This record gives sequence, structure tokens and C-alpha cells, in this order.
Amino acid sequence: MKHCILLMLAMLVVALPRQARAYDIQVGGLFFNLNPDGKTVTLTYETIILPALDAPAPTARGYVGNIVIPSSIKHGGKTYTVSAIDAYTFNCNPQLVSVVVPSSVQTIGESAFGQCYSLRSVILPDNLTEISDRMFAESGLQEFVIPGKVKRIGSHAFNSCSLKSIAIPNSVTDIGQAAFGACRWLQEVKLGKSVKTIGDAAFSICSQLRAINLPSSLKEIGDKAFNECASLTDVTIPASVDKVGDGAFNNCQALGKLTVDKANKTYDSRDGCNAIIETASNTLIVGCDASTVPSTVTAIGPEAFAGCSGLTRADLPASVTTIGYRAYYYCRNIRALSLPESVRTIGSYAFVGCDSLETVTIPNSVTTISYGAFLHDDHIKCLTIGSAVTLIDTWAFKGLDAVTSLTSNIRDVSQVKMGEDVFDEIDKSACTLYVPTGTASQYKAAPQWSDFKHIVER
Repeated sequence: MKHCILLMLAMLVVALPRQARAYDIQVGGLFFNLNPDGKTVTLTYETIILPALDAPAPTARGYVGNIVIPSSIKHGGKTYTVSAIDAYTFNCNPQLVSVVVPSSVQTIGESAFGQCYSLRSVILPDNLTEISDRMFAESGLQEFVIPGKVKRIGSHAFNSCSLKSIAIPNSVTDIGQAAFGACRWLQEVKLGKSVKTIGDAAFSICSQLRAINLPSSLKEIGDKAFNECASLTDVTIPASVDKVGDGAFNNCQALGKLTVDKANKTYDSRDGCNAIIETASNTLIVGCDASTVPSTVTAIGPEAFAGCSGLTRADLPASVTTIGYRAYYYCRNIRALSLPESVRTIGSYAFVGCDSLETVTIPNSVTTISYGAFLHDDHIKCLTIGSAVTLIDTWAFKGLDAVTSLTSNIRDVSQVKMGEDVFDEIDKSACTLYVPTGTASQYKAAPQWSDFKHIVER
């Protein structure tokens, strides 16, 4: 074990930038590297501080307390301008409280203030144009002002911070992946007028965020951008948006109103459905507890209703042919599932976590039951499989240990392609398999079906 730990630490040291292992100049308790231009320096740190050790290395305490970075330093009879802050410079300094950055600094490297748990204040220069990746991730920041010239907020920039509110200036066009993810105390976000892209999971798990006003400049909302924003109540998609990612508003339990601007050419919320529909394909891509499915919708998209814990029914119109991947994933309170005879495909994990379902009837129109479609729905007692099924994929009904009655309307079971462990964990001794008249011998000879001890024709 000791050798493994030493190897891991050695690999981490190799992975860090060269400047992390040494410095050229020490002035006033700060550490700098000379830049190739001979006129400027980059603030760095004395020695590596490993997060795994949860403390500075034994030869140095790292940066502590309140730090004011000078705009220039003197060394060897020369004056150098402080033009940059190196990646990881203050990273994992547990006693750092505040930092003031001078206007001479033009760039700040990734993770510069990451995991500074006591950090309360950082003042950045007005001329800064980017908040780098993970710059403040897992820090103790509760308040912060983003400079007015910043154009990009990097990936995970404020992830898991203690921020309560944030104002995105009008200069910002891109908010990176998970930029504010897991900011569990974040209650208010003001988006500037120039934001075009909200990255994947950008505000995911901001559980206290109650409202978000999406600007008319917005073009793209990434996958799971607002996933698990449990307090979010109202969302309006502007006319400018041409991409809403999968699961963008998953697990938003308080979400009661979903609308799309009528001028939007890509999406709509027709018939007051409280949902987001992709207009060209007639696919409902985002729903909520208060949604209805219009009669013109032909598909329920991936993760469309995932995490809608207040949904008690899944009533679909006769126009729907496809139920997508994780479409009703962990809709724990759905008690009634009404699938019309138009449905042909049930996607992977479509109804996983629907713990209140007791009866499921798969209509005769369905040809494909995908991987894990009803995996571990262990309250289902009665299950009916329609006559047109040609594929039942791996684990489609695995873990349905409460099933006592399984009815199959398939007349030629030899034509059905079966994945692995389709009926795994169903009690084959206690569950009766009902099959069409004259087909019992087929079922008794067919792999997986033959495992049932009671096969009855009717």
C-alpha cells in the first residue's frame, strides 16, 4: 500500500506544470517565475501542496491570510511587471482568506484558487477576459464580482463553491461545463445580455436556485444544464435557442411552468402543454409534473420526464411511436401507465425507478423493448407483453421480483431475439407464465422462457 501511495504522488508531481516544482524569485513572501520576455514575472508558489494530504507540504506553509499581489516587483536592480498568475498557485491553501489581484495581471491559470476552503474574497482586475477552468472550484467563496470584460467562464470554474448569488456581466458569451455545478447555496443568478452558450451541467445541483431568466442572446443549453435544480419553478425558452440538451431540466421537482417563446423556430410548447417540444420531429424533449402530451407528439425524448417525482400518471396519445432512453427514469409516483397501440419502441431504462407501478401492459404494437427498460421495478405484479415484439433486450425485466403473473401474447417465440438475463430475479417458481393457446410447447423449449415452472395456455 505504501508503495502504491508513493507512486500516485510521484505521478501527480509529474502531471503538474514545471513551475509548480520551483520558483525563480522570492519577494515579500511571494514567489515568482521570470518570463522569457525579461520584463515580466508570473506569480507561482513555493512548493507543491497536495490535496491528498489536506495540508501544505512540511517544508512550507503555503499562502495564508490576506494576500495583496503587487503590480510590479524589484529584483537584482530590475523592475518586473507581474503579468500572470500560474495554474494551481493558491490551490489547496486551507488558510488563505483573501486575495487582491492588480490590474497588471492579464491571465490567471486553471485551479489557481481551487480548494481554498477558507477563501472569502478575491478581487480581480477589470481587464481580465477569462475565468479559467476550475479557477475557484471547491473554494469557500460566498460573494464574488465577475469583471465586466470577462467573455468566458471556464469549465468547473465555481463548481462546489459557497456562492449565494452571482451576476454574469454582459460581456460573457460562454458559460462552461459545470461552471456553477453543485453550488448548493446559490439562490440567484443574473445572466447578462450576451450569453450564447450554457454548457453541460453548468448549473446542475444548484438546489436552492429558484428562478432563471434566460436572455434573448442564448443559443444553446447543454445536457443536464439545470439538472437537480430542485427549487426552480418557472422556465421560459427564448426565441433564439436552437439547442436544448438531453436532461437539461431533469429532477427539477418544483418546476411547474415550462414555456417556449412563440417566435422560436426550433422548439414550441403547443397547446399549453407545459413542456418543450422539438417542432420538426414532434418530440417532447422536456416535461414536468404539470405537463400534458399533445396529440401531435410522436416521440417522448431521452430523459424527457426523468426525475418528475410528482407525476402520478403517464398518459400518452395515440400519436406516440417512441419512448426514449430514460424517458420516465425515476418517476417514483407513477401509478398508472397508459401505452397506446401506436408505440413501437420502448427505450433503454425508460421506466427504471417507477417504484409505484403495479401493472404494466405492453401493447401489441411494440416491437422493441430495449436494454433495462423496466429494470428493478420491483412493485410490478402483473406484466403483459404484446404480440408484435421481436426484440427483448438484456435486463429488460430484471429484478421484477414481485411479478406473479406474466402474460405473453407472442405466438411464435422463436422469432423473438432475446438479450441476456431478460427475466433475471423474477421468481420462476412463483410466477405463472400465460401464453397463447397452442404455444406452450414452444415456450417450454425456448431459452429463458422455459425457466418458468408454470406455463399455462389461455
